[in-house]
Amino acid sequence: MMLRHTLSRVGSLIVLLNLLLISPVNAADLKIEPINVTVAAGSIGGSYFVMNTAMFDIFSKNIDGLAYAIVPGGSVANPIAINKGSAQFGLSFTNDLKSAVIGQSPYTEPLADIRAIANVGFEAKLHIFVSAELGVESMVELAAARPKLRIDTGPRGTGSELAAKRVLELHGYSYQEIRDRGGRVIHSQFREMVDRMKDGHLNALMYNDLLGAPLFFDLATSRDVRLLPLSEQVVAALATDYGYAPGIIPGGTYEGQTADVPTINRKTIFICHKDMAPDLVYTMTKLIFENRDDLSMTYRAFSIEDDKAASNLPLKLHVGAERYYRERGLIQ
Repeated sequence: MMLRHTLSRVGSLIVLLNLLLISPVNAADLKIEPINVTVAAGSIGGSYFVMNTAMFDIFSKNIDGLAYAIVPGGSVANPIAINKGSAQFGLSFTNDLKSAVIGQSPYTEPLADIRAIANVGFEAKLHIFVSAELGVESMVELAAARPKLRIDTGPRGTGSELAAKRVLELHGYSYQEIRDRGGRVIHSQFREMVDRMKDGHLNALMYNDLLGAPLFFDLATSRDVRLLPLSEQVVAALATDYGYAPGIIPGGTYEGQTADVPTINRKTIFICHKDMAPDLVYTMTKLIFENRDDLSMTYRAFSIEDDKAASNLPLKLHVGAERYYRERGLIQ
């Protein structure tokens, strides 16, 4: 009788140990050594800032010991910061990450230490707003007229600024030429550039953000502006040379905009340094999926889908994220 009882207890212990070994990490139960991480975002007031805040608010409530600081950055600069370890997490656009891993300009070398966690769905479209008083209706007309521009292309080192510079160059325009003609090129945060456009200090801006972003709505309803389309040839060149995708800003998105406006767009990837703890990244990935409805309600730019989160990524998955996707059967 005593032997049978002892064997029963041993068997129960073995079952318990097996369950502990094979069960996935429960986000609510994950405890880590206290860790402070830096999260690279974008312009203050822009989508990257809002999205990082929403995600890390969820992470910090469910992972004991996790503290974070969100800092301004940009799609181009964030992979550099994460690769060298001055930030551990961040967001970046697909085309910039494609350039980063192969060392294509503006990167001077391949960034080997960055990894993907998830495609979080945010599609940013390039918006080119100009004052109606310039009298132009497209980028081709703007390039031909060469007016005296007071233009803001976003903070240096951001995907927005790089895309704007490339669009200008494809139209035979350069920052230096704008200055030589008596104009100005400014590099402001999103909210600041919109305020400057509204009060007349700017007559043009170029910025990548969410279709129908509140600051764009504010601008379109506060000042008489035009949203300029890109030509089919320029869109094709941007796709071929730099990996941008063709996009459309549908007619009626903004006040005074009646026609569809061809442009470019990019998707956003949540990334981290390759040396982040696998259990931590696994749990973050799990929390993103478990809270995707709440994230979308917090900010409609989020769109986290089973069939897209880990597909067609321009860089390797972090091992912690990969484990989550394999357990869910989302990748083979």
